[in-house]
Amino acid sequence: MNPSLRPLLKRLPQLLLVLGALAVMFRTENFLTAPTLTSILTQASIVGVLAIGQAFVLVGGGFDLSQGSMMALTAAVAGLLAQRGCPSAAVATLVLALGAVLGSVNGLMVAAVRTNPFVTTLSTLLIYRGAAFIALDGQPISNIRAFQAIDTGVNVGGTYLLLRGVLFLGLTVAAWLILRQTVFGQHVYALGGNAEAARLAGVRTSRLKVATFVLSGMAAGLATIFFLSWVRVAKPDTASGYELDSIAACVVGGVSLQGGRGSILGAAAGCLLLQALRTQITMSGSPEEYRTFITGLVILVFAAADALARRNERD
Repeated sequence: MNPSLRPLLKRLPQLLLVLGALAVMFRTENFLTAPTLTSILTQASIVGVLAIGQAFVLVGGGFDLSQGSMMALTAAVAGLLAQRGCPSAAVATLVLALGAVLGSVNGLMVAAVRTNPFVTTLSTLLIYRGAAFIALDGQPISNIRAFQAIDTGVNVGGTYLLLRGVLFLGLTVAAWLILRQTVFGQHVYALGGNAEAARLAGVRTSRLKVATFVLSGMAAGLATIFFLSWVRVAKPDTASGYELDSIAACVVGGVSLQGGRGSILGAAAGCLLLQALRTQITMSGSPEEYRTFITGLVILVFAAADALARRNERD
């Protein structure tokens, strides 16, 4: 491999992301309009929040398949609390706290018991989903108005944008700063790059692993708040498959499944690109089945690009 091409290959996922975004924007007439773009941002905000939490876990060398089930269980608890007249602020606090607890269970199993992250979170995916069915007795709770304030619109530069879209942007910047500009963030990169080397360098790797899963759980709790502000219904099958969407957004955004590489901005951009792709498919009148097929194809291409870039770095 020509050494001059290595920097280009290293950035191949990001280049594909930019090319993909440009292709989507110019593929459909009237796509580049303020209403369409703000709609994409709002619709991407729920999975986008999940992707931010997932990015911390992936960069740290972990994997979290239980995010969608954590959303289902926290939504069930939120619905039950709201049904009994619990104040909205208290419901939101408890949802975030429960998300942190569920994430810590994943983290402790991986860090203390040393179970495989994939197997651990696959197991808790089933446990948390089952717990949601038990909590709700299989029945939905509708008309949840605890978080309706987040579903209100704000005027940004003359463009109407729902508050959860604005919050998603703010959270993206805050999380990017934490991962890029703090000692904690640098330790997460070291953990994902080489856990043993990080441990020998004095990084408390076990505690750090738990922290990344706790952040993923809190992200699931916040995504639940966004979700309920939108649909206002808690069901046992809430957010089924969302964990795969968050992983897909991270992969498309250049976050490596092998750990130690990626950024929050990339994960957020990946989420927006996937949502733009889905919107483009809808606007073009293509059958819904194309959406799943093309999304899977895009993920495969980006995962292959990341593997190719890593292989050429080693060579």
